[in-house]
Amino acid sequence: MAIPILSKFPAYRQAQMRKCIHVTVVTDQEAMEYGPDIQQLTKVEKSWYKVPSRIRLYSLLFPAAIMAYATSGYDGSMMNSLQTVTYWEDYFNNPEGAVLGVLSAIMSLGATCSTPFAPLVADSFGRRWGITVGSTIMIVGTVIQAASRDFAMFLISRFIVGFGLTFCTTAAPSLVTELCHPKERATITAICNTCWFIGSIVAAWVTFGTLKIESTWSWRIPSLLQMLPSLFQICTIWFVPESPRWLISHDRPDEALEVLKRYHGGGEETDLVKLEFSEIQEAIRLEKENKLTSWYSLISTSGNRYRIFLVFCMGLFSQWSGNGLISYYLSRILDSVGITNRNIQALVNGLISIWNWLIAFSSAFFVEKIGRRPLFLMSTVGMTIVFAAWTAASAQFSMTKHNSAGIAAVAMIFIFEFFYCIAFQPLAVAYSVEILPFGIRAKGMAVYVFSTKAAVFLNQFVNPIGLANIGWKYYIVYCIWLLVEVLVAFGFFIETKGYALEEIAVIFDGEKALPPASMVEKDTEILHKE
Repeated sequence: MAIPILSKFPAYRQAQMRKCIHVTVVTDQEAMEYGPDIQQLTKVEKSWYKVPSRIRLYSLLFPAAIMAYATSGYDGSMMNSLQTVTYWEDYFNNPEGAVLGVLSAIMSLGATCSTPFAPLVADSFGRRWGITVGSTIMIVGTVIQAASRDFAMFLISRFIVGFGLTFCTTAAPSLVTELCHPKERATITAICNTCWFIGSIVAAWVTFGTLKIESTWSWRIPSLLQMLPSLFQICTIWFVPESPRWLISHDRPDEALEVLKRYHGGGEETDLVKLEFSEIQEAIRLEKENKLTSWYSLISTSGNRYRIFLVFCMGLFSQWSGNGLISYYLSRILDSVGITNRNIQALVNGLISIWNWLIAFSSAFFVEKIGRRPLFLMSTVGMTIVFAAWTAASAQFSMTKHNSAGIAAVAMIFIFEFFYCIAFQPLAVAYSVEILPFGIRAKGMAVYVFSTKAAVFLNQFVNPIGLANIGWKYYIVYCIWLLVEVLVAFGFFIETKGYALEEIAVIFDGEKALPPASMVEKDTEILHKE
């Protein structure tokens, strides 16, 4: 018997529905009647490392698309580390408070300004062109940043980098999830956002190494190297095939079928390839017929409104969980607990980056085994408890100046990052991109980037002011906010484990789902009959 108050939450209702589905469809006779679905066919597929075509695909996707997130990670770690570089602080007159906030946040402002244009390029000209345009803009921005002669030039260059970033982070996850074989789609897409830490690790250790350079090159070299991920993308993206879904949407089905055959069928038109091709064709045809491809489509149906709510939450929670304090203002946090040595601060920054990447990368391999919802719940509850302990340790140090309290606060930072990285680092992008149907996928990802960067902009502008004025008491704001995240995750984060990309529509749209969704749609019909 359902608890009345819980039945108001969509996630609880969906959990009940999934239980009924698994109970009703169990016989071989029913499976033969309804036909196999993509997940059934995928079970007998070989692993990617046994198929040369998929090895080549993923080897190219890593530098061509997945590295899009490395630039963002590089920037966060670089700006954190530059605050420990004496020549950078002296060159820009020791920026603090609101000035430091604007300098860090301007990249996010640039990213939000390009939000309307990024999906236009990705949808009109293809996912590869979206990545190419974004990478080119970011290279221009990093060159200007490294050559900066004054504060204004450095500020403008960071705006340009942010402007280009949205093009990449809108097109890249769409290309990855639309190209990946169903067997590895969830894992590979989850790995996307973990590359944030690859950029972060490189920036942290590059800046740590350039600390010893006694000139402005101690910060110009890290600034210039920020273009590396973008260079990798430009050099490799045109060796990657275009999204078969984009090709079908632009009346190029023969090319789409060839891509599916080569990378999902090992060169043959297998049953899996046939089923994928037919579902993609039908889904896109119905989306066009129902005119569900415009900006208005994001809110035109209850299913889409729910999707956009979740996407917005992903962007917001991925930046407002307290992690922004660590990403951009770690040196200020360490100062507040008595760790003031610049070399030690840079070392801690580098170690945190490695720790975070190891946790996030490992978690990416469990999203399909454990499920999205359990990981989100573990993450939000864990972050709330640990952040409260971090706040208490910081308060204790502020009052007593005991080194043990400062060490405890640093330990809490590492534990907090563990809980953050098990869900929001691998899943924020992967979950957002998989719940969006093709017709609004690029636009929905633009909403994700907008919510992310708007949250970062506000965070980066407000955080240094809060830290400077009220110190550890500012952490209480995040303690309260994390409780809100726990409630939202419990009530609204829906499980998508076990569904193919086109079949996820059933979860949000029910009987109104556009794609045929083969067996899953039939399962839903059985549920309604009962």
